[in-house]
Amino acid sequence: MGRIVERRRWISAGAATLGAAAVAALALTACQRLASRVSEGESASPPATPVDPGAPGAPGAAAALQPGASVTPKTQAPNEARVLSSAFSAAARALGPSVVRIDVEIPARLANGEGQGQADDGEDPEMAPFFRHFFQYGPGMPEPSPGPQRGTGSGVVMDGRGDIVTNRHVVSGATNVKVTFSDGREFAAKTLGMDSETDVAVIRLEKPPRDLVAARLGDSDALEVGEWVLAIGSPLGLDQTVTAGIVSGKGKVGRHVQMSGGRVRRYIQTDAKINPGNSGGPLVNLSAEVIGINTLINTGPGGAYGFAIPINQVRMVAESLLKDGHVRYAYLGVVVGDLSGVPAGPAKPLGASPPGGGAFVSEVTPGGPASKSGLRAGDVITDIDGRKMEGAGDVIDYVSTRSIGARVAVGVWRDGRPQSLTVGLGELPSADGHPSAPPTKLGLALQTLTPALAQSMGLDPRTRAAVVAEVAPGGQAAAAGVREGDLILEIDRQRVATAEIAAGLLAAPRQGGHLVRVSGASGMRFITLGGD
Repeated sequence: MGRIVERRRWISAGAATLGAAAVAALALTACQRLASRVSEGESASPPATPVDPGAPGAPGAAAALQPGASVTPKTQAPNEARVLSSAFSAAARALGPSVVRIDVEIPARLANGEGQGQADDGEDPEMAPFFRHFFQYGPGMPEPSPGPQRGTGSGVVMDGRGDIVTNRHVVSGATNVKVTFSDGREFAAKTLGMDSETDVAVIRLEKPPRDLVAARLGDSDALEVGEWVLAIGSPLGLDQTVTAGIVSGKGKVGRHVQMSGGRVRRYIQTDAKINPGNSGGPLVNLSAEVIGINTLINTGPGGAYGFAIPINQVRMVAESLLKDGHVRYAYLGVVVGDLSGVPAGPAKPLGASPPGGGAFVSEVTPGGPASKSGLRAGDVITDIDGRKMEGAGDVIDYVSTRSIGARVAVGVWRDGRPQSLTVGLGELPSADGHPSAPPTKLGLALQTLTPALAQSMGLDPRTRAAVVAEVAPGGQAAAAGVREGDLILEIDRQRVATAEIAAGLLAAPRQGGHLVRVSGASGMRFITLGGD
């Protein structure tokens, strides 16, 4: 009926330029069509509606849309496109309840010390770009306030207990952690464990709801380059958003791709848009399975790419964190590099390269397993247990698969000839701090404040203390208000210089408990620990 009305208006507008016969013919045709539609039961008149004389299109007013103007044609979307679009929507909808936004508060001294640097400058491989970017104060931006700094990341629900996996750099040093679900519900959370070697952390909701939906985890080993994937998270502080792309590449970590954490040995590269705030969120295939945890952003003249930790490695680390609170790694006690990246000179004399290549030892940890077994700086590791080592990554890969205490045969090239050494692998010291004799009954773990760590926290490098690395929820330390990042300076009026000294003093029986002097975000204070 609307088309008939349009035609009648056109006839009226053009009658002045048409002959009477032409007008009559057009009118007759319109009337015949109208009569035909009426005879078929269609109403001859449109429903009466009030007309505002000043409204666009009303009589006497200029029409907003010109009658008779051409309209772009409606096209038919290919069936393949509709299927792909439906797959994107279905995967995003399935994961929606399991992806969370994580908001954290971090003491200014930690944020200012650890959070500086450009997002892609590569100056600190231990710190992922999101965290550095979020606490970056560039030209024209206000200086950091003396109070806590705030950041946002993402996470994935793992189980019905309220355990959520995310990146370590999202929650490291956080004094307050808030989790927000896609439906707007908010919950407080505590950090259960962190692993600096893989940049993985697990947090737990303090009062988890009963309707939690755990994300379905896939198999990252079965992932193919070219597969469609979605990145889900809370980029730039927004609510849950979804971006799409493909798996651009898979590979071993090496000189060209430096993941955060020395034990992430493989990566997933994607062109799905990942922004600051996506850290800790899932990379999902079209079967709605999590196949990676988004971690890094690499930008440059050629474009921007995101990198994710394969979910198979994340799963193993998360299980260890839930079981023990930390991950134990075997280590050789050396710093190694690829031979191709070491220039000839005093550090690499001529003739140091073996015929088949290997990993160049640039540094040996004093007192470490390799040092005790006679390995030296300048040696080239050619094989371990008969397996050829082509570069530094191969050494780390192989040692990571061995158990702590295992004895390995290390083939080295020294002074132009091959040699063989036997090394008993030790336990890698954790950067997150786990004392040799942790006072578990108090519910905290301590780490010695080294000059480097003090400087990263914005403290005088000469400061001596024990740093609180972890606080167990529900423990005595948590009840006393102790938080991660606090410094223990004195116990029973005795100065504390190391974590071992602090652990020993706290483990000793004392009537009424130990008087502990603590420094943290809330200032200097005294608390009592260890009392009955």
